[in-house]
Amino acid sequence: MKRKILITGSKGFLGSYFVKEFEEEEVIPITHQDMDIEDKDTIDKIIKIKPDLVIHPAAIRSPDICEEDKEKAWKVNAIGTKNLAIACSLLDIPFIYISTDYVFSGDKDTPYTEFDNPNPINTYGKTKFYGEIFTKEFCKKHFIIRTSYVFGEYGNNALTQIYNSLKEGKEIRLSNYHFASCTYAKDLVRKVKELSYTKLYGTYHIVNKGIITRYDFACKVAEIAGFSKDRIIPLNPEKFTAPAKRPLYSVLRNYMLELYNMDDMPFYEESLKRAINNLL
Repeated sequence: MKRKILITGSKGFLGSYFVKEFEEEEVIPITHQDMDIEDKDTIDKIIKIKPDLVIHPAAIRSPDICEEDKEKAWKVNAIGTKNLAIACSLLDIPFIYISTDYVFSGDKDTPYTEFDNPNPINTYGKTKFYGEIFTKEFCKKHFIIRTSYVFGEYGNNALTQIYNSLKEGKEIRLSNYHFASCTYAKDLVRKVKELSYTKLYGTYHIVNKGIITRYDFACKVAEIAGFSKDRIIPLNPEKFTAPAKRPLYSVLRNYMLELYNMDDMPFYEESLKRAINNLL
């Protein structure tokens, strides 16, 4: 029997991958135009739709935009998530919330697991962490999915931005001292779908294997796509300026997936090759 699945941010970069991954089910794609998730009426609207599952990738994802408009970030990332979690609880259905590595401070020098305590250092991280808190508080049947630096061949994301800049011969200036994981959107949505058929509720890290800086990632894109790396400029702390502070080390380990023998996430280079081949 087909499940009725409501997906927020369905026209956004990540939301569109979820819509495609679940296309054999009955998908209800929701955009900001359809529903203001931060509005308290959202709860009643979702109850009327009666989905069997809600997947929530919609967010203000730019740390700098969150820093510049804190109130909007709290409304969308925290209150919007709270409203969805309450609706799912009242319907007694599972809720899948897409969170971020930025819930961590970056003070460690080994990968973060699901058993490490979050301690966000910017507004984006704080608002997403409160989304996690509200998800746990209001909806027992929840999956909190932390991921990092998600890329893909479609939509506006790190890979397409870097690829287009390389193609146009533009200079790219990227940090070479913030260490993180990265994640191919197709690998992420496949694994989320797999979890959605289980009752293994809880918090999961889902990233590709390997550690990158943004500069490393751009160089790897150039290498695979056959562009010169000459116009990719590494930025050190003195030259990197942005409104939002970034964690210096936010590498994630898929530890819960490992413990359940479910961690088949590939190394990022392998997934990046697949994405670039599709892009080409």
